[in-house]
Amino acid sequence: MSAHSIAGWIQGIAVVVTGVVLGSLVGGLVGAIIGGLVLAPFALFYGRAVKQGEVYTGDGMGIWRFLLDATWSSLNTAAGAIYYGSHMLFGHTFNVDKTRGTGSLWIDESVSDDYATTIGTVKAGSNERIDDHEMIHVFQARLFGPLYLLLVGLNYVIATILPYWLLFKDRKPVTGFGSYFLDGVYPHVWNELWAYKYAKKPAPAPAPPTAPAPA
Repeated sequence: MSAHSIAGWIQGIAVVVTGVVLGSLVGGLVGAIIGGLVLAPFALFYGRAVKQGEVYTGDGMGIWRFLLDATWSSLNTAAGAIYYGSHMLFGHTFNVDKTRGTGSLWIDESVSDDYATTIGTVKAGSNERIDDHEMIHVFQARLFGPLYLLLVGLNYVIATILPYWLLFKDRKPVTGFGSYFLDGVYPHVWNELWAYKYAKKPAPAPAPPTAPAPA
């Protein structure tokens, strides 16, 4: 068995174990069984993707990323496995070439055409211009481990109920209900502020080809 296969199996097992632990906290033995069974299909597909994408090859950080994803950050890994499986159900594309050696999984399509979304190690809708931003979210998950999703969710609630971001001088104007979240709440939660500040500035999008002038 190759190192990539072992990595895939261990990450998949970590997802199932996370489901068992969460289930046991909610419903004891029965909950543990249900939690493990629910996450098992997602773990299978996620582990296979880790193997195919050779996620942890490359620089010397691969082994540390692997260990964090299977232990301290396993809750984020499990959430990412569910996210990955959901994308596959909708026929989205797992990009093996862009995944290899990055410590993350790259899905070409996103939930929204306008936004990339990263959960755990799974990046959906990323591209070369913004991938550094999405990789910061992957790093944040590994850094904060089981607290990450809780801290992000809590900040969204606070930013929605108590719009502290109205005090920010450089914020975009809020023009309606949707803008309240897209221009107000979303860019001012802590994980997005961090990523926007420290990610490499995206290169300008290439201009569409100009049609030749009629003769």
